[in-house]
Amino acid sequence: MPTVSVIIPTYNRLRELREALTALTKQFFQDFEVIILNNNGDGLESVIADFNGQLAITYVDLPENHHVRARNHGVSLAKGRYILLHDDDDLLLPSHIEEVVGDLEAGADLSYADAELFTYDWQQDHRVVRTTEPFAYPYDREGMKEDSTYIPSGSIYRKSLHEELGLFDEEVFNYWDWDWILRVGQDHLVLHPARATVLYAFNPSGNHESAKQDASRRVYFDRLVEKHELPTTEMKNFHIVQEERRSRLRETRRTFSGHLTESE
Repeated sequence: MPTVSVIIPTYNRLRELREALTALTKQFFQDFEVIILNNNGDGLESVIADFNGQLAITYVDLPENHHVRARNHGVSLAKGRYILLHDDDDLLLPSHIEEVVGDLEAGADLSYADAELFTYDWQQDHRVVRTTEPFAYPYDREGMKEDSTYIPSGSIYRKSLHEELGLFDEEVFNYWDWDWILRVGQDHLVLHPARATVLYAFNPSGNHESAKQDASRRVYFDRLVEKHELPTTEMKNFHIVQEERRSRLRETRRTFSGHLTESE
């Protein structure tokens, strides 16, 4: 059985997924499986075939585009004792899995690293990094009730947490990750080391306008607020959180070269 199960839901991001999988082939720690959940998107056979013999991949076509339900399906298939969450357009630096596995082996129940937010341009079939900046804030459970600074992509946790806490909450949909970090942090050890080993794709078009969420997202946000008795009523995206909190950025280890899928 693999030590780690990497769960990647995806929807029509073949080029980004290829980059993410390429980065996984460069991990120093290789005792993991990859579970790809295709959310009713275009077929991925051509992408997955390129990694035959390099990655142990389980590929599932799902009949709907529901990313939380897809992650829960991935959890049900996971063979590893640790689960690592992974968005299809993000990448992990080569030391990432080795280091977060070490965090759990040292006693943490969940570990998530800092991130390099990157903007990019497309050149033919690959992304070229335009700008980078760290997303690095200390973990504080009470502070997490005001704004979520938890980036789930690249985070790892003990699969046994689901036995106690249940699966990801589909009822809060877009806010499943905020809900998860609050639930885990209630009675379990969350570690947030100062290592920026997650490359988080930051949509160049994101701005204050993108925070004007539609009515359906407000419904999910209100459910989260009620569930956890949060003190906030303002919906924010990562762009706004980063803008408001830059003065509180912490020092973090930054080793990204600026070139996607290259070694640290």
